[in-house]
Amino acid sequence: MTKIFSDLSIIIPTFYPGEIINNCIDSLPQESDIIIVDNGDDTELEYILKNKYPRIRHYKIGDIGLPKSFNFAVKRTKNENILITQPDVTFEKDTISNLISASIKYPNAGIIAPIIFENKKYSLYDTLDLNLSKTGELQVKKIFKSINIMPSGDFCAQAVNATAMLIKKNIIKKVNGWDENIYTYLEDIDLCIKIRKNNFQIIKIPKAIVNHIGFGSHKKENAQKAELSRNWHFCWSSLYFRDKYTKKSEFVLFFIFSFTKYFSKVLVNLILFNKKKIKINFIRLRACLNYITQKKSSYRY
Repeated sequence: MTKIFSDLSIIIPTFYPGEIINNCIDSLPQESDIIIVDNGDDTELEYILKNKYPRIRHYKIGDIGLPKSFNFAVKRTKNENILITQPDVTFEKDTISNLISASIKYPNAGIIAPIIFENKKYSLYDTLDLNLSKTGELQVKKIFKSINIMPSGDFCAQAVNATAMLIKKNIIKKVNGWDENIYTYLEDIDLCIKIRKNNFQIIKIPKAIVNHIGFGSHKKENAQKAELSRNWHFCWSSLYFRDKYTKKSEFVLFFIFSFTKYFSKVLVNLILFNKKKIKINFIRLRACLNYITQKKSSYRY
């Protein structure tokens, strides 16, 4: 067992996670090559790692986002098995060994992913619903597929999210890694599409379970700013994703729909004096305008 863990690299991107990262690290095999890619100038994280986890590799690289963080870390590991996860995730006993065993059982798998529990409940959005045409074009109907029944056996998925996934380094290289035009949101779906286009499978393993604290990757004092940031980036990434994978006419319609929706919500909430919703929808509206004018994922808080 020690051998399979020592041949594993675990990548965790962070942005001021606070003490919650302790639970994540404690649930990981300590003999693995754990790499933390620090997007903040986080002295608290530096202190935690130095005093509790001196073996962990810690890179402070500035605020570059998830895809660049993943690609940065992958280039610095020699191991073939790479586990991607987040600081607000904990792994149940035997989860990682079950993921590695599954990667041997399914040699054509591009990604092996666990079952996700959100705040101690089975995630309704554990699997993502995408359709690829025979020519590889994305047919977007709905991105998230709601599931409320725990699966009983291993199954193929169209896409999975980046809460936790096991992937081979050679496959990452084959698909040219994560799309660095994205800062966060939908970078995992983009990766899944590229993997499927290269004829690899994406497989979920119910015997592998992780626990995720929704929006728990930031300190509580940053919660309001983080919420605005999430809204901006989700809207920006949604536009980029549609622009990249759908016909131009479909993208234009999606943009008009998004812009009109958020503009209307700003007006409605101005009448209702709902300051929080005004801010959120104004940020979403701003993301639409930013995408059209500069096409660069630039929002930070």
